[in-house]
Amino acid sequence: MDHYGKVATRPHRVAGVGVLATITVLAGCAAGGGTTAGPDTEIDEFDWRNFEGTELNLLMSEHPFSNAISEYIPEFEELTGVSVNLETLTETDYMVKLLTELQSGSGSYDAFMTSQPMNYQYAAAGWIEDLLPWVEDETRTAPDWDFDDFYPALIESLRWDKTEYSGAGQGGLWALPVNEEGYALFYRQDILEANGIAVPQTVDELIAAAEQLDGTEFDGRQISGFVSRGDKTYPTLNPFSTFLMAYGGTDIVDGKAAVNSPESVAAAEKWVEIMQYAPDAASTYTWYEAQQDFIAGNAAFYIDADHMAPDFEKSAIAGTVGYALPPEGPAGRGSSMWVWSLGMNAASDNKDAAWQFLQWASSKETLTSAIANGNMNPTRISVAESPEMAEATAEWGNYNQVWQEILADYASWAYTPAATWPQAGDIWTIEIQAAVLGQKSVKEAMDDAAAQIDQLIAE
Repeated sequence: MDHYGKVATRPHRVAGVGVLATITVLAGCAAGGGTTAGPDTEIDEFDWRNFEGTELNLLMSEHPFSNAISEYIPEFEELTGVSVNLETLTETDYMVKLLTELQSGSGSYDAFMTSQPMNYQYAAAGWIEDLLPWVEDETRTAPDWDFDDFYPALIESLRWDKTEYSGAGQGGLWALPVNEEGYALFYRQDILEANGIAVPQTVDELIAAAEQLDGTEFDGRQISGFVSRGDKTYPTLNPFSTFLMAYGGTDIVDGKAAVNSPESVAAAEKWVEIMQYAPDAASTYTWYEAQQDFIAGNAAFYIDADHMAPDFEKSAIAGTVGYALPPEGPAGRGSSMWVWSLGMNAASDNKDAAWQFLQWASSKETLTSAIANGNMNPTRISVAESPEMAEATAEWGNYNQVWQEILADYASWAYTPAATWPQAGDIWTIEIQAAVLGQKSVKEAMDDAAAQIDQLIAE
């Protein structure tokens, strides 16, 4: 939630999709960008006051993290002697402005919020700094910053070697993680108890329970068995990833589309099946409409970002929501992840001071303080296991245990890093939606998606 009590914008809001597609096009014709060579001057040793007198300009999306950081910036200024100008905008406006500024190469903003698909596009265009040389420079990195304290899966998701359709977890480090979401199964404990249904552990058990509950009455209203996103834009792949990974599916194999592989088709068939127990309108739902439907008490099950818990626990269904691991399939359990992060403008003239801000903002102390402002989930192991996190989530059932288990054991970026990934994702979800609506068979839809993605790769 933001300072005004509104639901905070999340990284997969539909309005941002067109912006990301635009970034993809522009990245291909970028005129260059700044260097990513790392520090270019020598200093004797680390000191928070090394760059006092510098002025930083930051751009962030309105989000619990940016809300929290804005409150603590005076502490950074006092620590370092660096002055900070922070601008926050709604997610759509922020993405448009950031794109414009990065493409211009002006260096107007020294650092900014970003995420994995944005990183791929910015790195390919040379707009974002590789942070590995900074991490490894002992004269610029605080000795107690503890890079190894970040969850390894988050760091891997933010690394990429800028080669189209290459794997994550290698190459440059394009940002530092400050907010994480995996994808969990939410369920109404009271509805399940009233109907004698155990918490589903597998995809088939979830579908059976959703079918049993769909159309029944609870607390004076008719409920649907399930709800999730169904919009024909790539963010729908976030909750869908739980089925895709459960069946061992993927998007690209050896530079060719694999969305029509037997495993990927099986996952899509199961997703289409469970979406038949969602409201008719769910075929157009973004995260926001799906979340509001669940909060309104209209659905028994919901799969989406695990850090939605604060929204549930401040609503009319507070105390009735259960949190579970993503359902299991033939290939086990799995969840993609979205990682809000902080990146450095490759064209910045103030990289040293910007690196100090990135360190401070992602430090144990700052991320611990941000918990009280709703910045869920912590990206550091020590912060996740802290008394502050336990206290903040004490009334949320098993949420604190479940999200950490998802991140530690099941979450990874489920898709192939590429500057054109948003376009491929949109193609895929358009065809999934066509199958959900019965306009095509699942196999036909996935074959059509594969043909279009292969054409995109060829182009």
